[in-house]
Amino acid sequence: MKNIKILVAVLVLVNVVVITWLLVRRPAGELEGGLEGGVEFALADNTMQQARYDLSDRAGELNILLISMDALRWDRTGLYSDGAGLTPNIDAFAEESVVFHSTVASASWTLPSHMSVWTARWPSVHGVTNKLKLLSQDQMVPTSLSPGIETFPDYLIRQGYTAAGFSGGAGVQASYGFGRDFETYQDDRPFAGLDYGVEPALEWLQAHRGERWFLFLHGYDSHGQYPLSESKLEALRADYQGSLDGGVDEQAELREKGLASIESPGDRADLTAVVGEQDAAFLTAVYDQKVRDADERLGTFLNRFRAMGLLDDTLVIIMSDHGDEIMEHGALDHGFTLYEEQLHVVMMMRFPGYARRQDIQASVRLVDLFPTVFDVMGLEGPKGVDGASLLPLLRGESLDLPIYSETDYRLFVHHRMTRRGDHKLILDLADGEKELYDLAADPFETTDISSQNPRVTYELEQSLRGWMDGTRTNPQDYMGIQQKPIEIF
Repeated sequence: MKNIKILVAVLVLVNVVVITWLLVRRPAGELEGGLEGGVEFALADNTMQQARYDLSDRAGELNILLISMDALRWDRTGLYSDGAGLTPNIDAFAEESVVFHSTVASASWTLPSHMSVWTARWPSVHGVTNKLKLLSQDQMVPTSLSPGIETFPDYLIRQGYTAAGFSGGAGVQASYGFGRDFETYQDDRPFAGLDYGVEPALEWLQAHRGERWFLFLHGYDSHGQYPLSESKLEALRADYQGSLDGGVDEQAELREKGLASIESPGDRADLTAVVGEQDAAFLTAVYDQKVRDADERLGTFLNRFRAMGLLDDTLVIIMSDHGDEIMEHGALDHGFTLYEEQLHVVMMMRFPGYARRQDIQASVRLVDLFPTVFDVMGLEGPKGVDGASLLPLLRGESLDLPIYSETDYRLFVHHRMTRRGDHKLILDLADGEKELYDLAADPFETTDISSQNPRVTYELEQSLRGWMDGTRTNPQDYMGIQQKPIEIF
C-alpha cells in the first residue's frame, strides 16, 4: 500500500512538471482555451496575455498589410449581430483576428478619414478636410498634406520598409499625401475596386517577398460610384417596380439633389420627396450586392496571399473608412452627416503567431489604428498624435478614449460629434443646433432627446467645444456660412 501511495505521488509530481513545462514552452498562439483537458488558468496570467500581442522581437522580419474597404457599413457584415450574411470572407477572417466592435471613423467620407488613419490626427488638425481648399472667396486650389505633418507610413519607410499602395484613386490619390516615398502607388483609375488592385498587388508582393514591406490595398467596391455589372442590375430590377436604374450616374445625381436641398445654413439633405420606400429598398439591394462582390474579391486576395506563405509573417488589418446612408435620415451617400450608418466602421487585426479571435466591445477610433500597430511592433512613430495604442484593451485592461468625429463635406455642411457612454451629441456649426441620442435605447438615431436631457446636452457640448479649441476650430467662423463650391466626387 505504501508503494502505491509513493507511485501516485510520483505520477502527480510528474504531471505537474509536464504541465508547467508545456505552459512555459508552448507558443502563446496555442494557449487559447487552455491546454487540452481544461487548464484554463493559463489565460489569466497577465504576462502571457501581454505576450500574445508583443511582436517587438519579430519587428525586423514582419510585414504590415492594410486593407481598406471603402464605404463598407458595419451592419452589412457578419460582425454585426443582425448582419445580412453578405460577408463570409470577412466573417471567417474575424475568427483569426482581434475584432473591434465599436470603431468610430474620424470623418464620414474617404479623404479626411483615410488621412486621419495615415496621421493619427483629427481632420481639423491634419487639415486635409476637402479635396479643394479656399484661398480666397473666389479661388480654390487642390489640397495636400502639409510637409510638416509626418505620417506613419513615412516612419515605416524611414525604418526600412518598402511601401506600396494599390488604391481606387479619387479620395486616396497619392497627390493628397498618401503616396509619399512609396516605391509604387497605383491611383490612376478613379473609384476603382479591389478587382483593379488585387492582381498588381500580388505581383508586387511576389517581386518584393524578400523585403520587409508595408502594403496598402484599397477598393471602392461598396461605393455608390463603383458600378455593378448590367446583368446584376437587371436581376435586381426584376423585383422592383420603380423608376430608378441603380447606376453610378443616377447615384451621383441623387446625391447632388440631396445636397442642393440644403438651402439655408443648418438644413439637412433631404430626398424624401424623390426617393420612396420601394426605391430605398432597391438601392439597399444594389448596395448589398456590391458588398457581396467586395467580400468575394477580398476572399480571393486573402486566399492567394495565404497560399504565397506570407500570412504568418504579416500583421494584417482590415478596415472601412466610413459607411453609407440609404435614406435612414432622408438622403443618400455619405459625408454630409455624422450618424451611425456613416461613422460605425469595420476594424480588425490579425496577429501572426496568435491567429485567434478576440472581441473588443469598448469604443475605439480609426485614429488608433497605426499607434496600436507601432506599439505592438515596438516601432518609433510620430509624436504628439491624437490616436492612442489599443494594446491595453488587448491585454484585458480598460481604456476610456474620447470619441469625436467631424465633417466639412465640400463646404456644404459643418458638423462635429462626440460620445460619452451611450449618449451621442451632434453639433451643427452653421446654426448651432444640437442633437442628442441615446444609442442604447435608440441605435438608429430617430429621436433627438436634447430638450429632455439639458444637462447631458450641455456637458457634451462643453466637451465638444473644448476639443474644438484644441483643434483650433472656431465655431463662430462657421455660423451662417453658405458656400457651395463646385467639387465633383
